[in-house]
Amino acid sequence: MRSSGRKGWIIGMAALLVLAAGCTGFFVNQPNSISVTTLAGASTFTVAQGSTVQLQAIASFNSGSKDVTRSASWQSSSACATVSAGTVRGLGTVSNVTITASVGGVNGSATGSVTGGTGSQNLTITSSPSGTAFTSGTTAQFFAALNGTDVTASTTWSSSDTSILDFSSNTASFVTQGTATITASYAVGSSCASGSETVTVQ
Repeated sequence: MRSSGRKGWIIGMAALLVLAAGCTGFFVNQPNSISVTTLAGASTFTVAQGSTVQLQAIASFNSGSKDVTRSASWQSSSACATVSAGTVRGLGTVSNVTITASVGGVNGSATGSVTGGTGSQNLTITSSPSGTAFTSGTTAQFFAALNGTDVTASTTWSSSDTSILDFSSNTASFVTQGTATITASYAVGSSCASGSETVTVQ
């Protein structure tokens, strides 16, 4: 009887493990995917400088969908657009902003721009080695200046296509051939400064 009970316990535990393996997100709260949209359901957004727009994050689990807007971790690719709990605030004119929501290591994103206003300033972008054409498999450092003052250390750098080039701090890694736009943004009080440059990877 004791052997039979132990066998039943082992079989029961095995069944639970199989069930856990087939239920992504049930035990570790990891969704299959995340969709980030405006409240109207659009995957792109536009927000005026000084205004806000609300985004929502919907996570898809095997058991169904769930609104994770408030529990997700949010990140913006630009200092000209901040984000908190899905609320995006435009600080200064900039395009190609990516807003990302993360839950359990799974990411979803929406892209957009900040328009209008008079508080934006332009950053001057340079690089070492200099130029706008680079070789795949190499790296380059990018620098930003505002009215002649180096603000590189406080600048946020992003790429319009991370499969072509990607940033780690102000160092760009050129991954494969193609064209991408580099955007630099720097928060200045309640507004921001930004600049962009299109580069070709050969």
